[in-house]
Amino acid sequence: MTDSSSTYTVTGGARIGFVNYTWPLAKLMATTDRLTVATTMFGLFGMGTYSFSKAQILSIDRYGWIPLIGEGIRITHSVADYPQKIVFWCRPSSVLAGISAIGFFPAGTSSEIQQHQTPRGFPLRWAPLVALVAIWNLLIGYEMLSRPNRPPLPGPLSLAALWIVFGVSVAAIRSPTVQNLLLKPGRTFGEVRPAVLLVATVTGAMSIIFAIVMATGALKPSTKANTKGCIAASLSEPANAPVVEQARL
Repeated sequence: MTDSSSTYTVTGGARIGFVNYTWPLAKLMATTDRLTVATTMFGLFGMGTYSFSKAQILSIDRYGWIPLIGEGIRITHSVADYPQKIVFWCRPSSVLAGISAIGFFPAGTSSEIQQHQTPRGFPLRWAPLVALVAIWNLLIGYEMLSRPNRPPLPGPLSLAALWIVFGVSVAAIRSPTVQNLLLKPGRTFGEVRPAVLLVATVTGAMSIIFAIVMATGALKPSTKANTKGCIAASLSEPANAPVVEQARL
């Protein structure tokens, strides 16, 4: 935690829309003019930065009731392109005191608060999501059913399912046309960007891992057990042979 005459900074966790970041994957920074919440993926690269002026902050309140685990502050804001729910996991009393000491105070109006707190519902269209989930289940399900006697190792259809979800996620992040196909009228992509970015990151990493596993055969079952079984069977044949001959007589 850093507390100076110009900037107040504290490390913690965050809940951005549908995505939760545990400690220490989020950071809150406050100056006299702006309040910023930034999130990272395991500290390797940024997942999102959400910056507010005083006029865009409607209130900063204590949130949660489980000390040190499920408590923090909720930032109620009026930025339509940000997820509606933004929570910073921390010790509320010390962080609220630090924000006040630096000189940052919410300046949003009551009318903006009422408008922002009106539930807006789920921002994405259901049809493309249902289609994507159906394709995912069909590919992975068919691969599992087509080889019931084999261990559930990643195969080409599982890799194809990951590539499809990864491709759609990246296209949604980069293409306004794809965003319009996925979003309901009047909604903005910024509301779901953290969730889509997380899906793209996870499926991209899993695609690389699955491809390496398939290329190297690292998880293929060992043939030692089968070899031992064959040796045992061949050794037992001479002992059983006389029994067979006696039965014929």
